[in-house]
Amino acid sequence: MSSRAEELKDKVTADFETGKKAFHDAMTKAQSQIDVTTNEIHRLRAELKTQNAEARGKAMARLDELAKSLDETRKEQQHKIEARLKELHAAIDSLNAELKHATAEGKAFAETRAKSVREEYDSARSALNASLDAELAEWKARIGTAIETSAEEKEDAKAAVQAKIAELHAKHEAAQKKLHALKQANASAFVELHRGVKTAIADVATAVRHARAEIAKTS
Repeated sequence: MSSRAEELKDKVTADFETGKKAFHDAMTKAQSQIDVTTNEIHRLRAELKTQNAEARGKAMARLDELAKSLDETRKEQQHKIEARLKELHAAIDSLNAELKHATAEGKAFAETRAKSVREEYDSARSALNASLDAELAEWKARIGTAIETSAEEKEDAKAAVQAKIAELHAKHEAAQKKLHALKQANASAFVELHRGVKTAIADVATAVRHARAEIAKTS
């Protein structure tokens, strides 16, 4: 192999490793922010059960602030994962095309690259699944908080509130099923199923907001 070809191979490998490191560094930073926020959320939720009305009101306001921050950080995290997946999917398609016309010498290098790219793609998909899992778990916790709040409602308001709570459970279960299907999906079905999961989670978020509004209205 010529020195020019060797240089090109080295550059391709270095560029891939640089992109890989940048992505993983970004994921580590985002997850660190998520962990700090989540820990504070868990602490405040645990304290709600023993607080008086005034303290609970302040804690709920702080929880709302933290929830907004958490949702924004997780959205940014998922956006970066989605961009990385799109980039890697394009690279896989390019490598598959390259393999069809590669010489014996070039084919060996292309196959090694393809293996590395596919492994990175699988890693990014796992990261996205973990983020979506954590997002759904957080919405389940918010449903739990809404249920605890609704327990204090007057009898004549309970029916309307309970209907909202039932809707929350149904939408969360539907989102969980879609996420399970996404985890099992092949690459060709991934994009469409991922879109379905995002829509289902958005439905859960809307239902939680409506339930909280119903509870606030009847309190």
